[in-house]
Amino acid sequence: MAMLALWHSPVMAGCNDTARSGVDWSGCAKKIIMLPNVNLSDAKLAEVNFTSTDLRAANLERAVLDRANLTYTSFKTASLAHASMFKAFGFRTDLSEANLSGANMSFAELYRVNFSGSNLAGSNLSRAGLPRADFTKANLVGADLSKADTIRSIFAGADLSNTKMSFAVLSRASFKGAKLEGSDWSNAYLYRSNLKDTDLSGVKGLRQEQIMQSCGNDQTILPEGLVAPKKWPCDE
Repeated sequence: MAMLALWHSPVMAGCNDTARSGVDWSGCAKKIIMLPNVNLSDAKLAEVNFTSTDLRAANLERAVLDRANLTYTSFKTASLAHASMFKAFGFRTDLSEANLSGANMSFAELYRVNFSGSNLAGSNLSRAGLPRADFTKANLVGADLSKADTIRSIFAGADLSNTKMSFAVLSRASFKGAKLEGSDWSNAYLYRSNLKDTDLSGVKGLRQEQIMQSCGNDQTILPEGLVAPKKWPCDE
């Protein structure tokens, strides 16, 4: 009977296990640790606390970081391709120059996250809370930001070609120099979004009322059929 009970007992995460591919640190506290260049591919990291941990240039491909605490965590230049970060949360997480292609970050809550120069092609950011995020020169080709909150975020120089942004909150976000060909902005909230020096000619789903709420200038290029207001709201 004792052996039978042992057989059916749940397998616990090995919080003291050495960092390696496939390690199970689910629910573990891994705060303020230096782990640059470590291989955590396929690791189970759900609900792990990575507060202030250094994971620069780490391999986290296909890792599961669902509901992980990523406050002040550095993933600079790390590879998180096809990783799952569902409902991950944190403040000032550094994902600059990281590879997040195909990653699932739906419902994540990351305040002031740094995505500058990162590869988010094909990633899922739907319904994510990303206020004041920095997407400068990020690759978001084919990404899904539908219903995401990116209020006051920076998309300067980013590639948003074929990105889904329907119902996204883009209020006061900046898109100067962004590539937007084929992106879908249906029902996106554009209150005082900064569209100055931005080519919107290839954007799908835009309506006149959205333009009337946003901020542009003489260099703002609108889709066919839409016209610039006589006076942009931010000029008032």
